[in-house]
Amino acid sequence: MANMKLTAIDPPSRSFSRWLTEEEIGQVLAHKRGWRLAPDGAVYAGKLVKKRIAPSLATLGSVALVQRWASRAAVPRSDGSGPTHMMWGIFDARTDAEIAEQVAGNTTA
Repeated sequence: MANMKLTAIDPPSRSFSRWLTEEEIGQVLAHKRGWRLAPDGAVYAGKLVKKRIAPSLATLGSVALVQRWASRAAVPRSDGSGPTHMMWGIFDARTDAEIAEQVAGNTTA
């Protein structure tokens, strides 16, 4: 882990006015927090002391929907479906450790 190179996560190129996938939601959240991506696809916070947040961007996005950090229509392009909404106040109120804990609690298989 000492030599793990983490890369910056860019936001998705699509507009928020469209229905975003779980991975794209994860990208948006990770980019806003300045989290980085490991070679194995895991999401980490911190540059010196690395804290694993989620096993993947898709997992982060999926948990964001469950935890209501983001919301969207149940089916893409369904009648009445609107944009993906990011609930920044709810998400920003949590620390990295709390988010990692909630992701881990929602991904146990």
